[in-house]
Amino acid sequence: MKLMLKLYFSLLFIGMAEIGYAQNYKNELVIISENDAYIDITSDRYYTNGAFIKYRHALNGENLKAGRSKEIIGFEFGQKIYNPYYSFVPNPALHDRPFTAYLYGEANYSRFYANKQMLKVSAQIGLTGKDALGEEFQKAFHKLVGQNQIEGWEYGLNSEPTLNLGVEYNRLLMSTNNKIFDITGTTSAAVGNVITKANLGAMFRLGRFNDMDGSSAFNSLVSNNHPNKAQRKYELFLSVSPQLHAIAFDSSLQGGLFLNDKGPITFKPKPIVFTTQVGLTFAIARWTANYTATFTSNEVKNSATGYRYAFYSLAYRFSKS
Repeated sequence: MKLMLKLYFSLLFIGMAEIGYAQNYKNELVIISENDAYIDITSDRYYTNGAFIKYRHALNGENLKAGRSKEIIGFEFGQKIYNPYYSFVPNPALHDRPFTAYLYGEANYSRFYANKQMLKVSAQIGLTGKDALGEEFQKAFHKLVGQNQIEGWEYGLNSEPTLNLGVEYNRLLMSTNNKIFDITGTTSAAVGNVITKANLGAMFRLGRFNDMDGSSAFNSLVSNNHPNKAQRKYELFLSVSPQLHAIAFDSSLQGGLFLNDKGPITFKPKPIVFTTQVGLTFAIARWTANYTATFTSNEVKNSATGYRYAFYSLAYRFSKS
């Protein structure tokens, strides 16, 4: 983790050496690492690790229909890993959440409107359960950083191919005249055999930031023959995003939706879950760096507790418009 932090901040300082949004860039590559140890070094529970690579490309702004300000397509590849209250639990009677993983690829499309609205749709295909390489990655990572041995994956969930669809809508609710504080309402939904849920929440931003269609908060700093939407030379802001989630199905707890043999240990999800994300973002020229902590209420109908994790992300933009 120390090595990753050194790399993260080294690249951040390289980005700070560039001044302003002097150029527009059509493409963006993002690397994200999530882990509960990034907020609590002693933690190794529940949603314990995630790794993601994302690519975004701004479509040609000359082809936009009336009322639209920007369109972006994206692709990503990722993995999420889950385990009980600890990653060394050889006794299955003590498991309060299954060992499992989710490996997937995603394609998405985001449309921004001139009246401060955004619509995003996405589709994921992948694999849940033991075959999603969660055990292999977790053991290799723990060995690399000198953490504890892993035990308990033999009781993990069985594997199932997956398809999940998602939709997200954001709308600016209010903004101060000096644009140092705003509130955006957000609603989203997902349906499929990975997770089926609906979400309602808001994002509060405080600091220096750009409008929705030219801000790192909404992954919209890429541009292709658009007017300059990133009017401030850099962004540096704090964001707080509370969300209420209504859960109908969660394969990380219940196992594969279409499997008869889901695995030896499964649980029912709580129907209502509350999360809060607190993040700090810095963006300039080609680079964006972000640290975000997530606090989650208990997701499981058992003795499991709420938990927390955090992620570091680093984005690099390229190919001048």
